[in-house]
Amino acid sequence: MSPLAAVDSSAGSASAVLNARLAYQTAWAQRQAGAFDDAERTLRIGLDEVAAALAGAPDQSTRGELTDLQARLAGLRQAVAHDRQASAEAARTGNVADEKVLNAPAAEELQPQFNADVYRWIEFFTGNGRSSFERWLKRSGRYMALFRAILQKEGLPPDLVHLVFVESGFNLNARSVSRAVGPWQMLRSSARLFGLDVNQWVDERKDPEKSTVAAARYLKHLYAIFGDWPLALASYNAGEGTVLRAIKKQGTTNYWDLHLPRQTEDYVPQFMAVLAITRDPEKYGFDDVELDEPMEFDEVALKGAVDLRSLASLAECSVEELRQLNPAVVRHAVPGKDGVTTLRVPRGKGEIITRKLQEGAHLPRVDLTVRHRVRRGETLQSIADVYHVSAQGLARVNGIGHKRPLRRGMLLSVPASLAGRTPALADSTDPRASTAYVPERTIRTPAQISGQSSAEGRATHVVRRGETLDKIAEQYGCTAADIRRWNHIKGSAVRHGTRLKILTNEADEAKMKAASADSAQIANLHVPAAKRKHHRRTHKATP
Repeated sequence: MSPLAAVDSSAGSASAVLNARLAYQTAWAQRQAGAFDDAERTLRIGLDEVAAALAGAPDQSTRGELTDLQARLAGLRQAVAHDRQASAEAARTGNVADEKVLNAPAAEELQPQFNADVYRWIEFFTGNGRSSFERWLKRSGRYMALFRAILQKEGLPPDLVHLVFVESGFNLNARSVSRAVGPWQMLRSSARLFGLDVNQWVDERKDPEKSTVAAARYLKHLYAIFGDWPLALASYNAGEGTVLRAIKKQGTTNYWDLHLPRQTEDYVPQFMAVLAITRDPEKYGFDDVELDEPMEFDEVALKGAVDLRSLASLAECSVEELRQLNPAVVRHAVPGKDGVTTLRVPRGKGEIITRKLQEGAHLPRVDLTVRHRVRRGETLQSIADVYHVSAQGLARVNGIGHKRPLRRGMLLSVPASLAGRTPALADSTDPRASTAYVPERTIRTPAQISGQSSAEGRATHVVRRGETLDKIAEQYGCTAADIRRWNHIKGSAVRHGTRLKILTNEADEAKMKAASADSAQIANLHVPAAKRKHHRRTHKATP
C-alpha cells in the first residue's frame, strides 16, 4: 500500500468513527421519541459504514474503536426492534397505556390457587419447615425489590419472584445435583440460550440482575407456549417438552390433573403456598422476621478487562465488598461482554471512581489469557473478531500457519495483551453500561396452547401399604372406577407409594366439560421428542 493510500484509509476510518458515533446518538434520540423505523434506518447506515471501514484494514487502535461502536450499534438495533415489536403488539391487542391506565392502582396479576396439596405445603412451611422458610424470608429482603422491578420491566407479574423461594431460598451460590446454579437455578445450556455468559471468568447465573433477566425471558417464553402460569411454572422445573408430552398423552391442559414427575407435582403447590404466605405473613406468623437490608450499589462501566484488586484500590473499598456485589465474577479479574466491563461498587464509590479517572488516574491493563476451544465452522478471523484482537497476532501466539492449520477442537490462547486496551470509562448511554444488560435472544416457540389450570376440588393421595382402590374411594366418597379413570389405571391393583389424583364431583364435571375444548387443542399439538431434563431446583423440602 502506498503512503498516500495509507493516509486516505486512515482518514476514512476516522470519518467512519465520527459518523458511527453520530448515528448512535441520533438513533438513541429517535428510539426515545418512538420513531423506531427512523432509528432502524439510522443504525443500518451506521453499521454499513463501520463494516466498510473494518474491511479497509485500519490500524489496531482504530479497529478497536470501530469494533466497539459496531457492538453498540448492534445492541441498540436489537433494543429498537424489541421496542417496536412491543409497541405493535400493544396496539394490536388494545393494551395501550393511556391516561386511565397510567393512573389506575396496581392489581395483583397472580392469584394463589388452593387445594389439599397447597394447604399441605402451607402446613409444612409454617410447621416443620418453618426455620428454613424464615431463613429464606430474611435473605429475600436483600433482593426482593430488585427482582420484582426486573420482572415488571420484562412485562411479567412481579409475584413470580416467589419462585426463588422454591428454587434456591435466595442463595446466589446455590448449586443443585444436576449442576443448576444461582438464585433461579439455571443449567449452563439454558443460561447461554437466554443470553448469559458462563465461562472461566464469569458465571452470570449467580448475578442477581442478569440471572433474573434471563429467568424472566425464559418464563415469558414458557407462558407464550402454555398461556397458563401453573403449566409454565411446571415447565420451568421439568422442561416444556416433558409437560407438552404429558398434555398430549393425558388429554388435559389443567396442570392439577396431569401426572408429572413427582418433583414437578410438588413444585407448583410449593409456589402457591409461598405466594399465599408472603401475601399475608402476619396470618401465618412471619410478620416478626427481620429482613436483610436491600441491595444498594453504584454501577461503573469500563472499556476493557478489569482487575477487582485495582478497582477496589481506586474505589477505596475492599475486594471482598466488590465480590459480594459481583458474585458472578469467578476469579480476580473480569473481561466484559463485547469489550465493556460493567461492575457494581458500594453506593457512593461510583462517583469517586469516575472523578479519579477523569482527573488522570489509571487502572492497569489486565494481563489475562482466555482459552478458546475451536468449534465447527470457525475461522481464525471470526475468533479474533469475537475477542477484538488481531487475527495475525492470534495466529502468531498459537503457531497457526500453513504447516499447522486451524483445526476443530484446538485450544487457542488469547492473551489480553493482543487487544492492547487499558481500562477507561465507557459511554454511559451504551446499553452494556447497565449491570442488568443481557442481550436479547430469539427463541422458537415449539407449540402454543391455551391452558386452563384450576386447583379447585383436586387433591393427591399417596397410596399406603395395604390400601386398595376400593378403600381409597371410600375415603373420598367416589368409586374405584372414578379413580381409575382420573389416573388412567387399567387394572384393579395399585402399588404403595403411587400418587393418585382425586377429584370432587364438581371438579369431575368441570373436567368433563373442558375435555372437548382440550381435545381440539391437543389433536394438532406437535411436541418435541424426549431428551434430558434441563432444569432442577437445588433444595428439597418434604412436608
